[in-house]
Amino acid sequence: MIFIEEGMFLKNIYHIDTHQFGMRRITSCFLFWDGENCVLMDVGTSDNVNNLLNFLKKNQIPLKNVIGVVLTHYHFDHGGGSLNLWRKIVKKNPSFKIFVPQNTHDLLQNAEEHLKGAKTTFGDFVGTMNPVPEYAFQIIEKDEDLPFNLKENYKIRLISTPGHTNDHVCPVVIKDNKPQFIYSGEAAGTLFNSSKLISLPTSMPPGFDFNKYMKSLDKIIELKAISIGFCHFGAIIDELDSINKTSDVETYLLEHKSYIQKFRQRIIELYNQNPSTRYIIENMEKEIWQDRVDPNFYNINSAMDFFKRLQLAITYGMMIDLKFREPKYEKKLRD
Repeated sequence: MIFIEEGMFLKNIYHIDTHQFGMRRITSCFLFWDGENCVLMDVGTSDNVNNLLNFLKKNQIPLKNVIGVVLTHYHFDHGGGSLNLWRKIVKKNPSFKIFVPQNTHDLLQNAEEHLKGAKTTFGDFVGTMNPVPEYAFQIIEKDEDLPFNLKENYKIRLISTPGHTNDHVCPVVIKDNKPQFIYSGEAAGTLFNSSKLISLPTSMPPGFDFNKYMKSLDKIIELKAISIGFCHFGAIIDELDSINKTSDVETYLLEHKSYIQKFRQRIIELYNQNPSTRYIIENMEKEIWQDRVDPNFYNINSAMDFFKRLQLAITYGMMIDLKFREPKYEKKLRD
């Protein structure tokens, strides 16, 4: 089952629409709340923080109970609001922390080049990304449990999932040693469809690495979590297919694994016909988004322009990984 509304969709797990770019159903973040402790998973841009705080208030989650925020990676639409969020919550909870691995911290604190590149694609909606005070962070080891106690034998593990970016991690909510929920960030594609378990790529320039991405995707599949969340957009909750016994989560992940390989191969074929970016974009337009994004997404916001920009970005990112193009920004990420 695909879940695109705001609110709790699994015990203790909540979905939030950040209203990125001033539009609905573009970017999600998630949180764990057991009645005593709240852990946020991504924050969105600096412009989205008030939406997140309003959600907490609406759902009667006190700021003093918010332990911290876990970031999947440093990009503006995931960690860009960290400073604004920390400033708001630390007034109510002085121990509030931004939980990140070391390389996410380093990239987040030096985001000027990333922000410049993001603005060329998405304009001023990317917000700001100023450095955060060092004492606001708590550095976390990858593939380890986060260092706090939760009720009912819950824990959250931060698994390493490079590919979309080299610093990418996925928070996994575990109960009694069984994965209940994985927030995939952008390690398992995007889901801009409310009825079909079909995906879009997350091959954003310049840090996308296809080989690492595919290994991380296999790691996510092997977890066999009963639900999965996406930054773009919403979540999938398992409903067992009585005919083939394949869960919705597994069905989606296997579809995405197949699709991302076809997407890459199609770019190679078109590049060999004509290496211009425009030619490749024009000949991939339908298969990139028109047949995979349903009207519940692009019609609700008149978001056609957003998807055009996204189309260019994910195509160009794959072309950089194929060495068909050179990165224009953050060139050190490809060294």
